Amino acid sequence: MKNIMEFEHYLEKCKLFVKNTSIWQRILFAVVLFVILGGVVFWINPAKKLLEMRNSQRRSDVVNILNSVYQYSLDNGGNLPKNLTSESVAICKSKAASCENLIDISEIINNKKYLLSEVPVDPQEKDANSSGYQIAKLSNGRIRVSAPLAENGAVINLSK
Repeated sequence: MKNIMEFEHYLEKCKLFVKNTSIWQRILFAVVLFVILGGVVFWINPAKKLLEMRNSQRRSDVVNILNSVYQYSLDNGGNLPKNLTSESVAICKSKAASCENLIDISEIINNKKYLLSEVPVDPQEKDANSSGYQIAKLSNGRIRVSAPLAENGAVINLSK
């Protein structure tokens, strides 16, 4: 009860203060408030935060794809998904209309013991069939998964 009374007293003081200020003081206060709010928005930079979130999601997706493909190869005597080449090729989406010229890893997705329940899709991917992630078998036998649509000059790729 005491807090409510203190708040009401404080509110009355604020009203009295506003009533006693001139129009120029009110305008100056509004301008200062606007500049401070603009500075806060600039400092927070929501567009950059969204970009960082998308790149973070890409890193997570690359790790999950790589771990699933690697585990699949271990469980299948070193065999990798069909059509995997030394050249980076886009991975086909789950339930895509066509996987022509793409790497189909559905045999990994359809197996419950691997990490992926479906192929992750890059947040910026526009193609109806491509996931936006690429995979390649390197000359040394390692697997590389990359996210070529990474933003702000980020390079996201991982090998195992």
